[in-house]
Amino acid sequence: MERLSRSDLAVLARKYRVLGELRRTRHSIAEVRVRLRELAREFPGALRELDMLPLAEIDRRAERLEAAVIEGGTEPWMEWLSAYHAAMRAALHVKRRLAGRRNVDDRGAFELAREAARQTGYRCDSAFVRAVARPRRGRLNVVVFERVEAGFGARPGSIWQALFPERRALPHREA
Repeated sequence: MERLSRSDLAVLARKYRVLGELRRTRHSIAEVRVRLRELAREFPGALRELDMLPLAEIDRRAERLEAAVIEGGTEPWMEWLSAYHAAMRAALHVKRRLAGRRNVDDRGAFELAREAARQTGYRCDSAFVRAVARPRRGRLNVVVFERVEAGFGARPGSIWQALFPERRALPHREA
């Protein structure tokens, strides 16, 4: 996997600052919807973080990322998170292009993998396209995390648990 640049780290830190701000402040529903849509487009999976992570963890991640921008270096979860967002962007691209089709021939899978890689910058292959077309348990997150964990040589479920440790939804506002 490629190392994250300071610019990459700053972008991730901004995401967590926006998540924290959304959790702390009151906005009009229209404004929140626009900001959430923008955030989800740039960082697929960020809304899961907003729903599941405690505010203290959102703030901690922002602070660690900002420190990494200044000091250099990364922590494993930063690399995993960046890979997760990239893989999810590619999976969503493939899913949109499949337009509901669940079967794709070898040539179609190869071409779609090349297109997704060009459009998203994420290296994917025919197996990834087929997995997106027919995700295990019907969930793209399963496909994405399997790919990310394999890319880092991590045991199944370990990166998922590290990035999304809370398994229950939290209210958007915490006291």
